Amino acid sequence: MIFNIKKNNKAAKQIQRQNTGLRSLSMGMAAVIAVSITFLSTNTMAKSTPELDAALDELMPGTKPGSIEESALPGLYEVSYGSTIFYFNKDASLMFRGDIIDVNKRVNLTENKRGEARSQLLKSMNESKMIVYPAENEKTKVTVFTDIDCPYCVKLHREMADYNAEGITIRYMAYPRSGIGTRSYQKAVNVWCADDPAKAMGDAKEGETLPTKNCDNPVAQQYQIGQALGVQGTPAMFLEDGTSMPGYMPAKRLSATINAK
Repeated sequence: MIFNIKKNNKAAKQIQRQNTGLRSLSMGMAAVIAVSITFLSTNTMAKSTPELDAALDELMPGTKPGSIEESALPGLYEVSYGSTIFYFNKDASLMFRGDIIDVNKRVNLTENKRGEARSQLLKSMNESKMIVYPAENEKTKVTVFTDIDCPYCVKLHREMADYNAEGITIRYMAYPRSGIGTRSYQKAVNVWCADDPAKAMGDAKEGETLPTKNCDNPVAQQYQIGQALGVQGTPAMFLEDGTSMPGYMPAKRLSATINAK
């Protein structure tokens, strides 16, 4: 979709709405994203233009992009906010959000960039704040955003032994789909605050009502991270290279997909 920024005020509002996941992060999490994308350098930021800088300040006040680079399409600049990417022309009068594909190589350049950003963000996360089910003979780690009340999250959890048998360590992060402060959110808090969160996760997903608890927990932060990564439903899987795999996938098919990469 292409927007004429200067002639269409609605375009600016739509850009802001499309990036609500990133903007909902606290200043601390925004800093984590900026730091974690280590492949970005100050040189990439230097490729901006005064017109583009001014347009971005107006469209996304208070939020600095992770990078600004010349795109593979001559005359277009690639502007990234974490894994959210926009393209602008030189004077920032036109913007589009979509994918640039190298037809000859059959490579989605934009998705590759998103994957790099997602991978770096996930690597920067503290695994001790996740609920981890380690594979004895680990080959890879898959980060899963999960919801206690999600039927396919329950199905995935019941098959945890199958994932582990394939050498896949599952790392849970919380993503209560109904949002922060809801009943589903509190269920996640109860799990993360339990004496044995790994056991509590299984109990909760089997319908057991856990004692209501409150503690210093990462549920809200992980939910915001999920939004920044573009999570729209659960389970949402992310491979170590940042590849997004929304939805449930059986263990053997997931293993085959990973091995084919």
